[in-house]
Amino acid sequence: MPSSTQKVWCLLSALSFLSLVHSSGDSLNVDLEVVTNVDLRNLGVEGLDIHAGKYSLTVDASCQYTLQVDFKEHSSDSLVDVPNRHNFQGDCDKVLGTFLHQHNRNWMQFKQYVQDTTGFDHMSLYPRPCGMEPLGRRQPRYDVNFYTADSHHRAMWVCRTFDRPEQCEFNQPNFLGRGHFTIPRLAQDPDIIANTPANFTYDPDRPQALEFEGLIVTNSLTVPETPTDMKTPEIEMSTYDGDTVSFRVVVPYKLVTGDTSGSYSGTVQYEYQNMMQLPGSWSVNYNAPSSLISVVVKGKGKLCGAEFDEAKQAQESG
Repeated sequence: MPSSTQKVWCLLSALSFLSLVHSSGDSLNVDLEVVTNVDLRNLGVEGLDIHAGKYSLTVDASCQYTLQVDFKEHSSDSLVDVPNRHNFQGDCDKVLGTFLHQHNRNWMQFKQYVQDTTGFDHMSLYPRPCGMEPLGRRQPRYDVNFYTADSHHRAMWVCRTFDRPEQCEFNQPNFLGRGHFTIPRLAQDPDIIANTPANFTYDPDRPQALEFEGLIVTNSLTVPETPTDMKTPEIEMSTYDGDTVSFRVVVPYKLVTGDTSGSYSGTVQYEYQNMMQLPGSWSVNYNAPSSLISVVVKGKGKLCGAEFDEAKQAQESG
């Protein structure tokens, strides 16, 4: 009998042949959907009002954009920086800590000029009191996600779930669920996922796909073994239906709480990149006196100069 790991490998290998390059909506034809019939409540609470959330976008003379999202902690986040929340133990036991493992979804729609400039349609903020797999990322954290897929499209990404925190089963009953495991591979280089950094892949033993988020991929060589090993924010991305669909900054709660301010940053390079607006750098800043958390991504803008200025002014004043 094949092992469970072998079964997962076979499933993912079979699904990988379904999509080979980046495109938009390979199986889910968004252009033909009646978007007014899509329930955006699937994405959680819109607006980030309770987090005092807001965003700003600027573009410099060389057409480099800076997209900044600011927010503050809210009591409903249920985040506490204690070892008892690590590794799905103590308060975060999968049976005893059921409430803490529930997905707390919040999101914010970007205006059209932001989409045209950065390629990002909207963002989401997920406070995770117990964290998520793998390994050292099982600790209290914020996930700040920037999505290239539009919000109506993402609200359709349902799946049959299991476990705590809930994630998508490997065997799905329909194409919407299977989209989570349809990977944007290359026929001549199938070990590489296009439009992600080097060594980014899914966990081969336990692929983590999340409803309304897609299949999570990350640097397989730098995953922290324990929560204490994770000393800075880290990057994840996700794919759905043969597309790279999100850029995620994973922010350990311990770095953005308390009386000490902090600043963290990194750069990103992609393999087989044809989504040219993806961020080339990121940063996380925590201002202790104001309790303000800022996540910043920078990249090559598609809209710039007078065209950007006019679009921003018209849409912000409208």
